[in-house]
Amino acid sequence: MSDSFIHVNPLTAPSHISKLYRLLDLRNDEGSNGIVDKIIISKEYLRKLCNDMVPSSFKSISEINYTELNSISFRLIGCYGNRNLIAKFLLNRNIIDQKLYDSLTTSVSIGDTNQPSLRPGIYLSIVNSNLGLIIHWPEIGCYENASNYSSPIKRNMVNLHRYLTKLTDHQMCFMSYKDLENFNLNLENSYNNSDDDDYYDDDDDDDYRFEVKNSQKEKDDVKIDDGFKVNLPNKIKIEINNQMEDGVPLNPIVVESTTNQSFVTRQLIRKTWHIKNITSYISAEQFPDDLKTKSQDRYLRIDRNRMDIKALKLLVKHGLNMGELLVPLHEALSVAKMQNEMRKIQRKSAIDEDISIIQQMTSIKLRSFESNFDKRNIQESSLSQTNLGDTDFERIRTKYPEIENQIKEKIKINSKNWKKMKKRYNLTYTFIEDILEKANEAGENDDEITEYVANIFRNMFIDDETDLKKFLEKYTQQIQSKFNWILYDSKIDKAKRWVFGDPYINEAKQKTKDKSDEEFIQELINFELFKGYDDIKELVINNFFKEYNRWKKNDFLNNLQEFLNNIRNNILLEDKLKREYEEEKKIIEKDMFDKICNEIEAKYKDGSMRLIVLDVKKSFACFMVEYDIEELQPNQLQITIYETALKEEDKLRIHENDSHIPCPILLSNMDQYGISFRIDFQNYNFKKISQFDNRKFLLVLYNKKIQRIEIFFDTARQLAQNFKSHLTIKPFKILNIDENFIIAINEPKGFLAIYNTKEVKLDVFSFDDNQSRLYGHYANIQLLQWYNNSIPNIKYFLFIKDTEELCFVENDGRARTFNLITLQFRPAACNFPRKLVNVLSSTDGSCIMVFAKEQRDYNNDIKEINRVYVYFSKNFGDPVSKVIDLPSSFKSLESLQISCINNRQTHLISLDLQNGCLNSLLVKITLEKAQFRFQKCMRKKSPIFQRTNLNDLINAYKLTFEKYPIDNCIDSKQNRPLCLKIVLDIDDDAVEDYGEKFEEYIIKMFENLKHSTKKPASILKKFSTSVITFQELDVEDANFQKKFSSEYQLGEWIIQLCCLIPIQIAVTRNNLFQPLKDGLSSNENYLIELEDDNHVDIISKNISFGWYEGIFKHFGNKKVKVISIMGEQSCGKSFMLNHIVGTTFGSAMRCTEGVWMSLVNTQECVYVALDFEGLNSLERTPQEDMFLALFNTVVSNLIFFKNQFAINRDISMFQKFQDGSKFFESDPNIFQARLCVIIKDVPKLDRDYITREFQSRVDQLFSEEVEDNFITRMCGNGLDIISWPVLGDIAWFKKLFIFKTKLDKLETKYENARAFLQNTKVIMAKLKICDWGSLDENLIQIRVATLKRLFPIAVSYGIEQKDSIIEHLMNHDSGKPIDDPIINLCDVLNNFEKSTKLLPDSNIWLYDNKYETCIQLSNILRNYFEEIVQPRRESSNDNEWFSSLDRFFKNIIARRTSRVQNWYMQNTANFPQDNSNVVNGKYEMEQEISKLSLLWTLCGLTCHQCGLKCVKNRDHKENHDCLTDHKCHFSCHFTEAHKDIIIPECSHKAGHEGKHACDKISHLCGKPCSLIDKRNCQKVCSKKIGHDDNEHLCQSKRHYCGKNCTLSSYTQKGDYQCLNKCIMSYEEEHDLHLCENTICPIQCPIPNCKERCQSDDHFHAFSDLQVNHFCGNEHQCRELCEDNGICQVVTKPKEQEEIYEGLVKETSITFTKYIQLSERLKCNKKIPPNEFKHTGKHTHKENGFHYCDAKCQFCEYYCTLPYGHTLHTHDTGHGIMTQTEFTGEDNVFEYAGYKLRVGDQGTFVLCNLFCKGLGRHRHIDYCQNVINCKDENQGRDIQHINEKVLPNPDKPKDFISHKLFWKRTGFKDPYSVQDQQEFEKCDYECPDDENLSYSNNEF
Repeated sequence: MSDSFIHVNPLTAPSHISKLYRLLDLRNDEGSNGIVDKIIISKEYLRKLCNDMVPSSFKSISEINYTELNSISFRLIGCYGNRNLIAKFLLNRNIIDQKLYDSLTTSVSIGDTNQPSLRPGIYLSIVNSNLGLIIHWPEIGCYENASNYSSPIKRNMVNLHRYLTKLTDHQMCFMSYKDLENFNLNLENSYNNSDDDDYYDDDDDDDYRFEVKNSQKEKDDVKIDDGFKVNLPNKIKIEINNQMEDGVPLNPIVVESTTNQSFVTRQLIRKTWHIKNITSYISAEQFPDDLKTKSQDRYLRIDRNRMDIKALKLLVKHGLNMGELLVPLHEALSVAKMQNEMRKIQRKSAIDEDISIIQQMTSIKLRSFESNFDKRNIQESSLSQTNLGDTDFERIRTKYPEIENQIKEKIKINSKNWKKMKKRYNLTYTFIEDILEKANEAGENDDEITEYVANIFRNMFIDDETDLKKFLEKYTQQIQSKFNWILYDSKIDKAKRWVFGDPYINEAKQKTKDKSDEEFIQELINFELFKGYDDIKELVINNFFKEYNRWKKNDFLNNLQEFLNNIRNNILLEDKLKREYEEEKKIIEKDMFDKICNEIEAKYKDGSMRLIVLDVKKSFACFMVEYDIEELQPNQLQITIYETALKEEDKLRIHENDSHIPCPILLSNMDQYGISFRIDFQNYNFKKISQFDNRKFLLVLYNKKIQRIEIFFDTARQLAQNFKSHLTIKPFKILNIDENFIIAINEPKGFLAIYNTKEVKLDVFSFDDNQSRLYGHYANIQLLQWYNNSIPNIKYFLFIKDTEELCFVENDGRARTFNLITLQFRPAACNFPRKLVNVLSSTDGSCIMVFAKEQRDYNNDIKEINRVYVYFSKNFGDPVSKVIDLPSSFKSLESLQISCINNRQTHLISLDLQNGCLNSLLVKITLEKAQFRFQKCMRKKSPIFQRTNLNDLINAYKLTFEKYPIDNCIDSKQNRPLCLKIVLDIDDDAVEDYGEKFEEYIIKMFENLKHSTKKPASILKKFSTSVITFQELDVEDANFQKKFSSEYQLGEWIIQLCCLIPIQIAVTRNNLFQPLKDGLSSNENYLIELEDDNHVDIISKNISFGWYEGIFKHFGNKKVKVISIMGEQSCGKSFMLNHIVGTTFGSAMRCTEGVWMSLVNTQECVYVALDFEGLNSLERTPQEDMFLALFNTVVSNLIFFKNQFAINRDISMFQKFQDGSKFFESDPNIFQARLCVIIKDVPKLDRDYITREFQSRVDQLFSEEVEDNFITRMCGNGLDIISWPVLGDIAWFKKLFIFKTKLDKLETKYENARAFLQNTKVIMAKLKICDWGSLDENLIQIRVATLKRLFPIAVSYGIEQKDSIIEHLMNHDSGKPIDDPIINLCDVLNNFEKSTKLLPDSNIWLYDNKYETCIQLSNILRNYFEEIVQPRRESSNDNEWFSSLDRFFKNIIARRTSRVQNWYMQNTANFPQDNSNVVNGKYEMEQEISKLSLLWTLCGLTCHQCGLKCVKNRDHKENHDCLTDHKCHFSCHFTEAHKDIIIPECSHKAGHEGKHACDKISHLCGKPCSLIDKRNCQKVCSKKIGHDDNEHLCQSKRHYCGKNCTLSSYTQKGDYQCLNKCIMSYEEEHDLHLCENTICPIQCPIPNCKERCQSDDHFHAFSDLQVNHFCGNEHQCRELCEDNGICQVVTKPKEQEEIYEGLVKETSITFTKYIQLSERLKCNKKIPPNEFKHTGKHTHKENGFHYCDAKCQFCEYYCTLPYGHTLHTHDTGHGIMTQTEFTGEDNVFEYAGYKLRVGDQGTFVLCNLFCKGLGRHRHIDYCQNVINCKDENQGRDIQHINEKVLPNPDKPKDFISHKLFWKRTGFKDPYSVQDQQEFEKCDYECPDDENLSYSNNEF
């Protein structure tokens, strides 16, 4: 048996292999029951790869930081081929160890013991930091040549090889010596070379011969051979050996089925406490009640591991209503935060002190350096000089270990000019020194020469020439001309100079590099080349010192300042502080978490069972609460159903060869076998189980308690779900009968028979055609008379399959058959063996097989043998036809069943309990009648097509290029040539020969490929091939990598990987459009009743495109073009789209269902390719097709519509577009697609004719629809018609390149990827809820709603998100951040001269709605001000200090306000500014900003405890407070009294008048002031000690009256009373008490305005005139629009998803009810300053559009025409018919696959598509004129109904035509003209029953 057909269940090894990452995984597709494989991206390992390379770069599939990943680049090489050789290669590279190598290379057997430990797929192995290997780990046998290239194993291989060639340009094919032996290198060309490439003879490719062959000429016979064997996992092995426990049978059962192979195990589950996991989705109001209900008779426990503090807060606050438990937590966190802020201030102060010491250390180092300058005049450093001790320096060295090295670096002279001068000096010195040596050698060294050379030295040093070579040539020539020296080089010297450079220059450079500045300066000081020429020395030294002083003054100070700033802005220190706070916060939260949990559990401790709260989450207004509820579970019987299936490969092999032994696989879900559920065995007896061909199981249980049969009929998964989720389950059928019965089932016929053994009575039931109902077929058949009125002992009772005959087998072996048609027994009877243990019918009913256990004597050794006795049905009554001995291993005869596999093979199936396997015997039944089969003729193939054993190792490229494109049509840059290196495990000697042979083979292979496919294949000309031995291969060799690998950026490469796999984004189900989340159905369990009604926003946020989400975000600013393909089923849509765009549709999916998306990234734009499900499918309704067509038209730029008009002349599919043309009101911003109709398979000679005929048909359609035709409404009046050649014609692929031109000319519909992402999701959300309103309006609503949600944090922090990742204020259209300008403090404060930059605005906390937090914020910002400007205690003028603080605060707030306003303006700039949403959003923003401004408006009145100004908020209610210690900190004025001691501080209150006086010595009188009871008194006398008068007075110039301010007034916002005290002198007589506040403090009367009155008169309210206290600003009107009509129509869900149970029992429809509501918008006018109202009426927009207020009576959608329109009928885009009840002539009828009854509701169909489903029809309506009807004067569109019709049967009713029906509604008939004409063809008089069968109505 080939390994290809062995099912293995591999382990997952990558987690055990270092640096091996699974990229693409081959998994069973659960949608195909595990029979078909699909390829998926391994999320787990891709996350690990990203985070291993760049930590935290992968947060989720939609949040991958590709930019950071692009910082990593490496080379890649692909590997595929012989898996053992690949494993050996990995072993040699130390990627795997010997143990894993042995596991990977061990041969595979049928059992589970020896299996490979890597799943087939694509892996990445990191060899080193520069190299990675892309490994295609193959399925066993995938490279073996097979006749069937459509088999799953080949399909998987081709797809994975395609991915390998897309992920790397270089591949290595590993071939063993055995592979090479089995490789046929002799490949002939499949055609004769011809210069004309346009014509080929392809007959050999497509010519297959078939014949009808008589396959049977034998007589009746049965043969039994070995069958399959499926080894079972250990867990199942144990289960099948259960027999009996507590009287409950537990033996396994092979399920009776003619078409499926399944078995059942049973286990007894003992009584136990059971934990049941429940998740509740509830609103805030429901939360407490839900918790209370679940906690009844249970004590509460909180899962300390799962729950966190956030979840606990939600539980305490919203579930338990025990908010007081959280107070200590909040207080502790507040204290911790304040302490952290203090630590920040303290550490900042410490850093400033450190910087001062570092400056001193730098100064010392600099002076030490300057000591080398001898006694030169060095400019003084500006660094501060302070006397510091060694302790301070040592502390700094310890704290900053590298500080001295850093200082040393900073005092290095890094001036470019200094280095040039050093180089010039060294060059000059070397050159002159050499000249002097030559002069000495020549004996010419005298004073004249010395003077000349000295002058040359001077001139060279100050020369401006920058080219050193020219510089040397110049002075060399001067010296030669002076001394007539011949200074020339030999040829060797010139060569050296040309290669190595001038030696003078090289030596000068080396000296400059080697000598430190200190050494160089010492050399300058000791310069003695020219004694007596000190002026030269001084010139040189002065030039250097001049440059040094310039560097020191400018560069050094700048470098030093930058260095100190780096220390000051120590990010590590900031992070440390933040970490300390976070750690402290965690400790507090952990401690308080435990305390709160303990308190809760102590309070809720009563109960016998546990209720464990696992998690609490909040999403908008909804809470998700997860519980574990403890329940007492009684003893139960667990039933586990195990199903099997065949892989496609086995099915194909059986089709080709009846004798092929298949290997079924156990179906699994997430590696879990079997589906289990439990029943109460005390109440139920398990009686029977059978499986039908639709994979549904018929389970028969006997309810002992009620004494009845309960029948359940459903799939295993649904059965398990029903039994698990319901305490009582509604059976499919209930039969009241006692326990004396046996059952027989005939699945092919749909019969169930029950034989009553006590009453000898037979009842037979039958399924209807849809298997939706089980009804009585033959009832109460009395059989006693056939047994001589004696009750027989029936042991076996069975159907003869696929017949209407039952077989009754008595205990003594007598068998009789009963015919259900004649209701009689056959005359003849059979005598079966007495020791029979089982009786079965063959699946076709041709024979009955009787199984017996008999004993036989073998030489006195008695052995038990198992036999089968065969009786053919047609000769029933004859003796046994054949007796067959069964194999000794086939023992469990009691559990045998006969089943048919793939309608080809009959198997006898059993469970081998001893060996733990499911096994079978192949039963071949031969009947006497001849059998004919239609089969392929077997003929000898030519060598061209003869495929040898392992050629597919290389042919993989050919197979890949046959299925997928070779040259890319739209982006030639993606046409990268491939390079193949064949790695042979052979000796070196033969490699060269094989190299030539393989190269020749591949050339011929590609020539054959081009001939057979006619594809453009220019890139194959650059395909390179080479051969290397396995021993010689060294991938880590640098030269090998350079020649045989390409370099990739990790981020871009992962994007390429993700784009390979398409993702499903939407499906149509239940007549609705269903968007998906990451390729899966989204979770609908969230509450819909949202405060802001932005349901489209919520639904769109629940849509996700998986891996593509992050890619769209990465390419946020890139343009997007959307290309889609749609058309008839199975017309090659995916194949064509792949070849147009370069995608891989069809690789990750079985077939196209719904909508699939793929991406192709080019330099110019991102192409989004959409592949749509074929239209007119039997599985789809017209409404579902319409949704697909509508979505396609709305979202695409270019639509390819492929059809087979050339064959069927059918254009009916365009009706799908026409049906959708009424929606979205033909919005030009939505409908911008270009439709390109591709007529498939048009021969060249017929193209013109076919095009003209198609044009004629379409023209007729458009002429009927006039302006409503879908091309005008949806496709911009444009339609391209392309007659496409037949596949195989060379023009088929050449023509693809015309689309490149079309795409280049195509205007992009989306400004960037962000716009595409949002618009597409919004469109999908609108389609889901049937919202046909303006897309632009939705986008505005969503944008403004998003900004509104961000207002609080934007105003409070100046950012958009603060949690785990800070997100700055952003322009959501361009992706650019909002400017955050740096402001210098000297620009804010006039008297502040120091250049100090303020902190950036982002992330400064400025607002909180809690008073205590606001005080804390004020303290933090005020402390920052005092730190950088001036401490308040040091200010001698508090008024000036307060004024500076006020300006500082106002500037901070103004900056925040400006940024938030700019942020809102930029994000709404593309929208109409008078739009209601934009206006309301701006108003709410201004309200938030107003709160911020008012919070930071300071009071400024005098503190109630001292003379400083109050720095609280202006509107505070408490006493005025300066928020200081209220003490005066200035020194005592009387300094002469404090000799030889420190002068103490003043003892008065801060801000006092007069002199400062301490209380240490009595300087003044000091006795109590006579006016001590007055306000503003300083309490003690300030006169001289012992003054003469008796009046003691303090220093205050005025003592205040102190009574309450007179201001008291009634305002529109309530009574106002000024709380301040009078500051008039107590000596002045006054009736009006005047406080310190001079302005009017009363609030503006306009609602929601918090500003104060604009008047400067405090007593403005006492004016004789009417006073309104206006603030003087404009105000936004907040009244509702008063215009007639409807301002806005919104489509919203009425409630959560629900299931509508129809009046017919089996009808259930899942739906969410969406309704339209009308809304009044707020007025957008401004109220002028000092006015209560604006002029004119309220309107949301001047001359704005208002909808008509008429509603469709069936769906309640509003008319979309303007209010007061003059048309005769209303018009709308209709919705679901939620307000509709059906009626009809028959009480029960069928529509769109649903069985309905009169009175059912239309919850599943659109108004404008309902009639289409009826075809020709008529409606029923209430009679409007009974008299006319009686007189038969109704008119041609009406026929009176004389019978009573439900509902309201007493009300007379009429049949009316479709036309009249819609006239009566008052709405325009929404159906196309073509539909209307069709409906008119059959009126109410038509006698055809077929046309009357759908006489249904809505009303």
